[in-house]
Amino acid sequence: MSKKISLLALLFLSTSIFVVAQDKPKSDYRKVVIGIKATSNFSWFKADSRNLEKGGLKLGFGYGLMGDYNFNENYSASFEFLITKLNGKMRFKDSLTYLKEGVAQPKSFDVVYEYSNRYIQIPISIKFRTKEIGYLKYFAQFGLAPAIRITSKAKLTGTRIPFPEDDVKAIKTNDEKDDIYQPVDDDFEKDGVTFMNLPLIIGAGVEYNLSENTSIYACLRFENGFTDILQSKNTVVFSKNIGFSLGLFF
Repeated sequence: MSKKISLLALLFLSTSIFVVAQDKPKSDYRKVVIGIKATSNFSWFKADSRNLEKGGLKLGFGYGLMGDYNFNENYSASFEFLITKLNGKMRFKDSLTYLKEGVAQPKSFDVVYEYSNRYIQIPISIKFRTKEIGYLKYFAQFGLAPAIRITSKAKLTGTRIPFPEDDVKAIKTNDEKDDIYQPVDDDFEKDGVTFMNLPLIIGAGVEYNLSENTSIYACLRFENGFTDILQSKNTVVFSKNIGFSLGLFF
């Protein structure tokens, strides 16, 4: 009899534990999660102008905060606040005339503008997650990444530049009084970088659960700029990049 009572008690206890475990909220259902992240990117410029062509890839980086507002286990709104460096370069296919100290200088060929741009970036996206598979959750996201320019500098390189090398370094493209080069042909009004950039983002990644409320985050993302980044009436240039991020939710 005592054995039967013991077995019944054990069965009741096991059932109670199972029910409690089922009813206990999981960390996945937290409405708000926050974290930190670091990114590296390869960025480039795409020109929609007859006298420009791509100049190749440039390496950049970023860091900041991220957070998710979870509607349920599988859908959330994702917000980020980042300091991001998005670089790029363009090659001039045509000859250009430049002003230096008010004096027109001879035309130069094979000129490359190398830009170094730093932004405050505030990506906003919708994230779609799978259910947990082992310790992993896979996700995809789609949204916008508004960017406000903090600083922008340019450097000219090439095989035929009319001025000494020291004069073509660290041009502040967002501060007219410090600009060294000012194109005077009809194709360019300024070489400055616009104050705002607005790319679309699409990405995919994984979240690996380390403990109840802590997860490692990894993401591969493409940012497709669709607004002109240069202050010029006749020149249209778009910024694009592919970035990889690592982060920690807690």
